[in-house]
Amino acid sequence: MHEFATAFVSGIGIGSIYCVVALGYSFVYRTTASFNFAQGQAVVLGTLLTYTFYMKVGLPAVFAGIAVCIVVAGIGGLTERVAIYPLVRRGDETLKWLMSTLGMAVLFTGASLRIWGSQILGIRDYLSSPVTHLGSVRISSSYVLAFAVAVALALAIEVFQRFTFWGRIMRAVGDNRIAVELAGVNVIRMGFWAFVLSGVLAGAAGFVIGPVTFADPNAGFSFAILSFAALAIGGFQSHWGAMVGGFAVGLAESIGGTYLGLQYQNLVVFGMLVLILLIRPEGLATAHPARQV
Repeated sequence: MHEFATAFVSGIGIGSIYCVVALGYSFVYRTTASFNFAQGQAVVLGTLLTYTFYMKVGLPAVFAGIAVCIVVAGIGGLTERVAIYPLVRRGDETLKWLMSTLGMAVLFTGASLRIWGSQILGIRDYLSSPVTHLGSVRISSSYVLAFAVAVALALAIEVFQRFTFWGRIMRAVGDNRIAVELAGVNVIRMGFWAFVLSGVLAGAAGFVIGPVTFADPNAGFSFAILSFAALAIGGFQSHWGAMVGGFAVGLAESIGGTYLGLQYQNLVVFGMLVLILLIRPEGLATAHPARQV
């Protein structure tokens, strides 16, 4: 029983990391109806910048986190200007957007290796106590922080999209781009700001997971694939789907690794993904297959 409890709590902690990354995917999708496959590498850039600002420059953790979010937000805006804007101007379909953002991910990986090298860089814990005790279960305090940040970001997105003018406009663009454009909204600008805000989420994710995964320039595609799987499991239509899917992937990884072996973690995750998509293609957290405002 103790072994299962440990695996369960660890799975929630690991899943929190995937939640934060998947939130960036979901935010862009809700505004552009497409996916930013550079999001995973943007998270990695967040961890690398955390190492630079926090470990090398010596900024306090809070100020380092703010600096990381600002820089990665700029990288998100750069991604939109380079990979998306020229295609939107020509009226190309969103399938080409996927390939162009994938190309940006490769470029970011190369730039990361060039600047920081290929070595994994350690980042010390932000909290004074590296371990939190939940009854008889011990868990990394970084996982607790990741859980708190994931919930806070999801709530912030909920408030932004439901109760602010620009948040409602961004949701409307994703639901019916043509109708919103005919209403006089600059949908290209909305797409740009969606990428900027997804950069903020990527920076926050990189900062939070830094002490857990360390800064590995080659980890971007792993984050991208597993977080995309989380979004597919939970449902593409809402950030709450990203949360559900992130926790599902984390639990599958942790429990599968505990009882079947670490080499079967991905098998369990993607087996679950296939099974859920066969039974419920719209995802676990989606009320209806059709996208809703």
